[in-house]
Amino acid sequence: MSGQIRYSDEFKIDAVAQVIDHSPARFRRSPAMQALPRPERHPDGINLLRDFLNVGSEDDFRMLVAWLLGCFHPKGPYPILILSGEQGSAKSTTAQTLRDLIDPAQPSTRSTPNSEQDLVIAAMHNHVLSFDNLSTIRPAMADAFCRIATGGGFGTRKLHSDSDEVLFNATRPCLLNGIPDLAARPDLADRSIGIHLPVIPARNRKTLGAFNRDFTKAKPFILGALLDAVSCALGRIDSVRLSEAPRMADFAKWVVAAEPSLGWTQGAFLDSYGANRARSDQAAIEGNPVALAILSLMEGRTHWSGTATDLRQTLRERFPALTEDSHSFPRSEARFGAALRRVQPVLRRQGLNISFSRSGKSGMRVVELTNG
Repeated sequence: MSGQIRYSDEFKIDAVAQVIDHSPARFRRSPAMQALPRPERHPDGINLLRDFLNVGSEDDFRMLVAWLLGCFHPKGPYPILILSGEQGSAKSTTAQTLRDLIDPAQPSTRSTPNSEQDLVIAAMHNHVLSFDNLSTIRPAMADAFCRIATGGGFGTRKLHSDSDEVLFNATRPCLLNGIPDLAARPDLADRSIGIHLPVIPARNRKTLGAFNRDFTKAKPFILGALLDAVSCALGRIDSVRLSEAPRMADFAKWVVAAEPSLGWTQGAFLDSYGANRARSDQAAIEGNPVALAILSLMEGRTHWSGTATDLRQTLRERFPALTEDSHSFPRSEARFGAALRRVQPVLRRQGLNISFSRSGKSGMRVVELTNG
């Protein structure tokens, strides 16, 4: 497209993004980047996107639009979008569609990075990091995704040098898809928007050629609606006040500021976001043996206390089926303590508190579980 995007300084209901020929800002273009279409307006606005997304509810559609808007935030942090669903639910096509609207690239999606260094290098050349067909996320990579979504860096030794260091720093939107629910770790789920895509009935399937042809026609109008929403957010962001600040509060405030341009009623996004977070919490618990075992232990009781070793042994004796895997249920006290701290936030939202203290002259560390 010719020119660059400029946004209005003050929001008006009819304010629109403008295309200008000479931008005061300088841009970098990596070899993978592809051109965006020239944005245009359409009476149906963002609703044109509905025909190209396979979602099961209005809440899910609203969250996908919110994630797209979040990608335009000047600094982040950016929630990680995780698409899950069985074969035939158009996970890869949905991921490519979303990325093509804001950061088209060739290739559009990649396989899982092998290391945090690979992830950060990819972030230096892409705005959106999209990884396709994941079966699981290793703990080290889950931590890396968390850091890059909220802002993180990586240091490595400079080539041909023993003491010099090269530092990379990046904050980027991430998009992951796979058949299983990938946000098993509570800290990853806490930074994520999880969308489960339904299977598309055979009678509703399109050929890829027809889908791409229709999407190419609609893309300028969908992009135009997104940019108008960004213009709206930029004009209103300083006046938005959230009664409660959810996790990823900067993202939430940004989308709330854009609501008038999208035709959403006041509070619609926060309602959808709250429902999505509740589902993410449940999925994180179901995929975490430590959290499941603790919830089972506390069923019907209000209090338990003891050392981390006592708790680990109690859980293994009471719930052998949940705790038999040494990879997901740590055996060492240090790793088990770290696992307890990871599940603290998600269990707290279920009404179960985990606290740590020291008692006695020896300073023995005590774990307390409290229900209610």
